Amino acid sequence: MISAFGKVLKDLRAKNNDTLKTLSEKLEISLPYLSAMEVGRRVVPMEVVGKIKEIYNLSSEDYNLLYSKAIETNQHVDLELSKMNEAQKEVSMVFARRIENADPVLLEKLKKVLEEE
Repeated sequence: MISAFGKVLKDLRAKNNDTLKTLSEKLEISLPYLSAMEVGRRVVPMEVVGKIKEIYNLSSEDYNLLYSKAIETNQHVDLELSKMNEAQKEVSMVFARRIENADPVLLEKLKKVLEEE
């Protein structure tokens, strides 16, 4: 299922005759990463939204729409539990239950570990 951000991005790509692959190359990010953002499986970094604005020379109106949809999409990142093994599911659920009360220092350490993978 495509995200709110993905719908707007897909329309922008179509208007500019870009494929997902072409835009990923212009953004200098991987195709799977851009695809995951489009469908809502990855958080949309605001710097990516800024790069899209520059690449497509977006009007203020189009940029504001893309930006607001990125914010909306970032509020809901879906997990596809059906594609996970039992250990992945368990870790995901424990993390989801405890994230609101997690220590900021611990979160930063976790982020660094996960980004290294």
